[in-house]
Amino acid sequence: MGEKGEHAAQEAAPYYPRIVEALIRAIWFRPRIPAGKARRLGLIERIFGRRRIRVLTQPGFVFACDQTDWLQRNLLCNRIHEQEVTDHLAASFVTDDIFFDIGANTGYFSCLALSCGLAGVTAFEPDPDTCIVMDGQRRLNGWPETALSIVPMGLSDESGRQQLIRGSDSGESGFGEWPHREPVGKIEVEVITLDEYCRQVGHFPSVMKIDVEGWEYQVLRGAKATLQSPRLRLIVFEARCDSSGVITDQRLPALLGESGFTVSHLPRPSGVIKPTENYLALRGGN
Repeated sequence: MGEKGEHAAQEAAPYYPRIVEALIRAIWFRPRIPAGKARRLGLIERIFGRRRIRVLTQPGFVFACDQTDWLQRNLLCNRIHEQEVTDHLAASFVTDDIFFDIGANTGYFSCLALSCGLAGVTAFEPDPDTCIVMDGQRRLNGWPETALSIVPMGLSDESGRQQLIRGSDSGESGFGEWPHREPVGKIEVEVITLDEYCRQVGHFPSVMKIDVEGWEYQVLRGAKATLQSPRLRLIVFEARCDSSGVITDQRLPALLGESGFTVSHLPRPSGVIKPTENYLALRGGN
């Protein structure tokens, strides 16, 4: 079994006892401690094996973290992921929203939407092992199976099959070239256009989050009818940028602008601009 398969297999295993989890969090994953490298838990892992560590996030849901994965290790330390996106989505959601989480990974933003009481949440995640972990997060929080629709496919500009490049951290997996990815393997997965998916299910989203490691243009090219839907009012997406925060691939704001969206930078609380930043696309700029 490969590393990804091991991560998925953990989901079926019991968690650490609560007192052990509290000890692990208090010693190794206190708030504001740099996430750094994976911790060596020594005797704890020899006794119990390597298991996921549950944490109560700042938004209020529980998340079971694999501390060998950077994103989840950072969540263990800070109890929140991408604060600027979390805060904006939480403040923007209304209960009748239909939220599409594109590039859902292990489901943090899907869990955020569910914790806000949204009527419909759909998560697109092409890695089957990661989908298993995401469904475990749903069960951990006691949400019914009907609350979260997990689509085990990628999105692109045409439907078919595509090579998914797995990264050393699950959040780095994706399609095509991505300079921040350390590849650890490939699998062939099914991809679909967003327009085709919406045609099949018979509805469009009102809010979308897109985090697809450089595959944003292909996703949006396959979503032209979706972007034209008046129901869709907000898109939060990650994109590469220059040192001043200007999106490198200007096809993205151009395509969104053609559909009536105004794009703006969603800055980090620190004000630091990194090679990839988050952006808002608002219909009409309202």
